[in-house]
Amino acid sequence: MTTKPGKTIADLRAVHDKSVLIPNRIREALEALAARGDEWAYEQEFMALVKPGISSPDISKYRDQFVDFWAELPGSKSSRSCRAWFASKKLANKWKELAHG
Repeated sequence: MTTKPGKTIADLRAVHDKSVLIPNRIREALEALAARGDEWAYEQEFMALVKPGISSPDISKYRDQFVDFWAELPGSKSSRSCRAWFASKKLANKWKELAHG
């Protein structure tokens, strides 16, 4: 007879500790972005790829842990700058090389 593993502190942290929860949601969003075949998404769209979505305050607090997956985009005269998230580090690097010549 196989016994079911018991609940762990890690399980609890994954659900309630934002320092674990939000990075996990960001990883899920990266996987979702790649799974749908998109190479990139604007940050607002990226945050909605997981349910529940990632809030602006939460992504801003944990974004720097994933610096290899996003880039700041310059704004135009009518809009301010924004960020794009990429499905892989390779795509993010490609964009950064193209954008910065």
